[in-house]
Formats: sequence, C-alpha cells, structure tokens
Amino acid sequence: MYAVDNTAEYDEEIEKLKQNVGGYMKDMARTVPINWVEFQVKVLELGKTTLRMALDKIIVIAVECGINKEQAIHVITYLNDLGIILYLPNNKRLKNTVITNIQMLIGIFVKIITIVKSDDVDKVPMMIPYWNELDDKGILPEPLARHLWRNELTACEENDDVIFEDFIELMKTFGLLCEKNASEDGTRLFVIPSRMKTKTNNRLEIKEDDEQTVSIYVTPKDFLPDAVYDILVVRFVNLSQDKGCCDDPNLFQNQSTIRFGDEHFLRLGRISIDNKPSLKLEVSRMEERDVDGKAKPACKPQPDVCQEVLHVLKQQLDEVYPSKEVVGYSLNILCLICVNSEEPHFQELENCIKNKNMTCDKTGKIIAMSTANVQKVFKGEWSVNVQKRKMLHSVQKRKISHKKAKTCDKKGEQMAMKPGLSDMKFGVLKSVVSDWYDRHRSLSMLKVLFRDKVENGKLSTVTDTMELLNNLFRHDHLSLQNLKILCDTISITEHFALQWKIKENLSSFPDVKKGTISEIFTVHRQKLMKFGMELTPADVTLIDGLYNTPRKDYADAWSMITDLENRLIISKRKMKKFIDSLKILNLSGALNALT
Repeated sequence: MYAVDNTAEYDEEIEKLKQNVGGYMKDMARTVPINWVEFQVKVLELGKTTLRMALDKIIVIAVECGINKEQAIHVITYLNDLGIILYLPNNKRLKNTVITNIQMLIGIFVKIITIVKSDDVDKVPMMIPYWNELDDKGILPEPLARHLWRNELTACEENDDVIFEDFIELMKTFGLLCEKNASEDGTRLFVIPSRMKTKTNNRLEIKEDDEQTVSIYVTPKDFLPDAVYDILVVRFVNLSQDKGCCDDPNLFQNQSTIRFGDEHFLRLGRISIDNKPSLKLEVSRMEERDVDGKAKPACKPQPDVCQEVLHVLKQQLDEVYPSKEVVGYSLNILCLICVNSEEPHFQELENCIKNKNMTCDKTGKIIAMSTANVQKVFKGEWSVNVQKRKMLHSVQKRKISHKKAKTCDKKGEQMAMKPGLSDMKFGVLKSVVSDWYDRHRSLSMLKVLFRDKVENGKLSTVTDTMELLNNLFRHDHLSLQNLKILCDTISITEHFALQWKIKENLSSFPDVKKGTISEIFTVHRQKLMKFGMELTPADVTLIDGLYNTPRKDYADAWSMITDLENRLIISKRKMKKFIDSLKILNLSGALNALT
C-alpha cells in the first residue's frame, strides 16, 4: 500500500509506485504453459454462471486441460494469487471449495453489510422485524440472511444449507460477520460489525494501566483502514467462542468487550493518537473471589494470555498491512518512565521485548529503565509452542471441573469464581452415550432435540454424537455436576436401556422413568420429538410432496423436520398453519403428537 496525497502536483509515493511496478514487470517476464492458460479460460467461462465449485470438480477440469492432479493445486493457487479465483486451503470448512466469480461474491456480501433495504421488504411482512433488528442493533437473523441470498442458495443443485454455511464462513474469514448466541426462539443470529451502533460513553482512554490490565496501542504510520477494527472484533469473538465462552460480547462500532476464557476479558476500542485514528486493546484479568466470596488480591493477566493476544493481533494486522515498510503500523505501550507527563508518549513493544532497557528524555534528562516487567508479560514462544499448549490445555480440561467458572459483571466489573476438581469419568460417560446413539443411528434425531441448545450453524456441521455432546458442554448445558439434560434426553428419545449402560461406569447416574416431563426442553420441542417418532416413511413422503416440488426424498423424518425448521415452515409461531396442512393429508397420528 502507498499513502498518496491526491492534492499535490508531485507526490513521492506515486513515484515509488511507478518504480516498483516497473521492477515487478521485469520480474514477471516469464512464460506460462499453454495448458495453464487454457485452464484459466475455462475457469473464467465457468465463473460467468457459477459462483462456486467443489475443488475436485475444478481439478477434473485441470486434468482435461492436460494438467496432472499433483500440479493442479499449484495452478489453482496461482490463479488465486492473480485474483481470478478465491481458494482458501488453510480454512477447514472452505478448503474443498473454489470461488469462481469473485465479483458475484462481493455482491453477496454487499447485500448484508450495506445499509440498503431489499426492494421486496414490504412484500414479505415476516421479514420486517428482522430488518428492524439489523438496522437498530446490527444483528442479522438467519431467516433474513437466507431471504437475501435466496437466489444464490437455489442457483445450483447442491444442498442450500451447505452453500449457506460456506457464505457465512467466507464472511467470517473477511471479518464481515461473527456469530452470537441464538435467540429465545432458537433463531440463529449474527453480528455485522459494519452495522453496529456507536457507544457514546465510557470510551477507552490513553492512561496508565491498573493492576489487572495490560494495554497495547495500535498506531498506524500513515492511516488506519476502517476495516481493521471489524476484522479484529470478529477474530477475537471467534477465538472467545473457541475457548468455550458462552456470554454474548458487548459490541459497538467504536468499542467492544469480549470474554477471553474463564479469567480474562478484552476491550478493543477506537482512539486518537496525534490526531490519527488508532486502536487500543486492553487485556484484563477479572476480579477474582474464592469459594467463600472473598476478594482475592488483584494481579496482572497471565503471560500466556497476553502472548496469545499479541500473536493474534500481529497475525491479523500483517494481513491488512502486507508491507510495513511503505504503509505500516507499530504496536506500542505507554512509556513507563514518564507515565505522569501531561503529553504521554509511547515505547515500541517490539523494542521492549528485544532490549533490556527502554529510554526516555521527556522528563528533561535521559533515563533508562529495565523492560523486565514488559518481557515477563509479552516475551515468550507462544507461536512456536501452539501445539504443545493445545495438548496441555486438552489434558487440563480433563483434570479441571467441567463446571465452568462462575462469572458476573453486574457491578460493572468482570469477576470470576475458581472451579473445583472434576471426575475423569465424565469422559467415559460421554463415550458411552456417544457410542450408544451412533450405533442406533440417532444423530439426526438428537439434532432436532438440541436445536434450541446449540447454534444451528454448528449443529448442521456436527458429524457424530460426541461432537454434539462437546457442544452441549461448551454451552454449559452438560457437566458431571449437571446430568439433567442426559436424563431428559433418554426419556424423550425413549432410549431407556441406555441408563443401565451408563450405570455400569457411573453407578450414581439417576434413574430415568417413563413419562417424565422435562423441564430442560420446551413443550414445543417435546411435541416435535413426539411428532418425529410418530411419522412413518410413507408419512414423510406425503409431507415432502406437499412442501417440495420436486420432492427432496428426505433420509428420515428428522432430516425433514430440520429442513422445515430451517425454512421456518415449522416454528412455534406457525404451528397452527402447519397442523392445518397435516389435516389435509389426514395424518391423525402425527396430529395427535402436535396437539
């Protein structure tokens, strides 16, 4: 990037750009194989009508052009580097997908991130409340996203849920969207950073850190792209969710507060330094209390957490600023020597990590101060030992309590209560339950049951019962101290024999009796479960034909219910209409389950 003054007759940056482009032209004087060009032409032609294709289909086209399979990935990467296609091999979900029309993809993004209402909003009244939520709070409900993308989702024969999840993942990748907890009625919700509101008070300030906080200041050399804040918010929210944090973050256009594990939280905000838009990132340790509720002494954030935050921050900024020499940024801390000066200045964090001392002359004389305290917090080999840390974290998760540390912010501060020790049998319990339901091929049934407990996006990608149980654990619905949800699951699914299998390994597991009324699952959810168990394959075919032309030929009743819930044909507010449709089909058994 080049910082250009478009008001000047002569600009040095423009001249640098000309010289560099000339140099690049010489370096690029190389031949490209004819079959590569032929492949590029075919991909461009496909892109005129096709937004995305599976990687294996793209490779087939490459082979047809005379490119062997081993070389095809290199050619695809080459076209990605040229900006002709989009290929993200390092993204777990998108590694087998190739975007063949980038302009069309941008059009899909624009429908969400710009403040423009669809021209048919008045024709679909049920979308008006969703539009209001997006306009007022920057929150995008899944039904509205599916409505805006309806043409793209039905443009090919592939499952529209798969396409939808790819679109969501792409928006997450570019920092355009992050997921929040589902609404009370189970609707999946997303936060759109570009449409969030501005917080008018309690803004972050340039000041000395308190005993529980460490701050990093992002100061640009020339300018700060508007998207940097949004990208960092999305990245840290996703990381927070990966750590099992279930609380919704407090997100605004100019400031965000995000939980970061059981003992820490982050505050990211826009500030101004030397009249330049900049950012401040605070890593804070919650106020802690022991089991008796007594306050523990305040202490700085753990070094591992600070190093991880710094690593992620640098990683994201380096993607935004590909060349720090031309237009770059610096990461700074407030100078610890002249901290009480009327005009505080900063020390480069990188220099403090490398050198033994920091120096300052703002007090009228040159003073050197040890950087030991800074290095204690930030200096480490976090990026080198990522895998070791993950393994250690996995072991610790098995050792510590599966009941999350209790947190509270009602007093305006984040506080945490330390968890106790857990029983190793929790892992065995999950294995027994997972093996049982997988052997009985009941995963699709469990997905319907837990739809209100796990975000639908994550639910749609779950491939086995163990993954589903881990999601319940992450959302604090399941732990060794709280097995109620398992008891109710056995009762509702009528897999009563499972309790005896569990008791072989966990004798204290409570008895599950037939006819038990669940307090964990809503009445609506329990009726849907009875409905699904009542349906015969012939019933499923009849309902399929009523709502789909041509029929979708569902694998089972549960797959059909999931699809109809995704399309809001089945929802708590629309059950009367759905029940009336069943009356047309004369499905008396199914009707009795829902009424």
